[in-house]
Amino acid sequence: MTVDTAAILLAAAIAFLIPLAGYALHLHLEAKRQAGLAKEAQEKELQQARSNLLESLEILARAVQDEQVNPTEGCLRIRVLLDLLDEGGHVLRKDLVVFDEVHQKARHLATHQAREDLPREEKEKQDQERRALEEQYEAQIKEGAKALRQFCLDQGVKPSDALFVNAAAAGKKA
Repeated sequence: MTVDTAAILLAAAIAFLIPLAGYALHLHLEAKRQAGLAKEAQEKELQQARSNLLESLEILARAVQDEQVNPTEGCLRIRVLLDLLDEGGHVLRKDLVVFDEVHQKARHLATHQAREDLPREEKEKQDQERRALEEQYEAQIKEGAKALRQFCLDQGVKPSDALFVNAAAAGKKA
């Protein structure tokens, strides 16, 4: 092989490798950009999910405070949302632990279709148990709902309006 032939082959190899390296760099940078966009989208989605959870918690806490939802049902629903929000960290807060306590004591009670399918006597027995639980925890549930609403408001949630307006109560105020 002559020097001229070697130089031509070397020039051809360089001419082939430089654009290939440029294209590889372009692909690398594009993959990095896409990963950054995906991470931003995921963070935004997580932030929106947290915001939605806080808003739902504030609405439920307000409904419990205003006695627009059964206290036991409110505690059960709040406990599930708190678990989604902080993976059980709420049990470390004394003002929110009531939701977990009521959940632990009421989770065996039938709900939805299972409740409908119960014999009348069993349904009445469970209702008595639920009422006793609500009486036992009434003050703590109301304080917990108040603390939860304040927590949500502190996190930037806008206060909700009442879910339902009691027409009889509204008429008395006028």
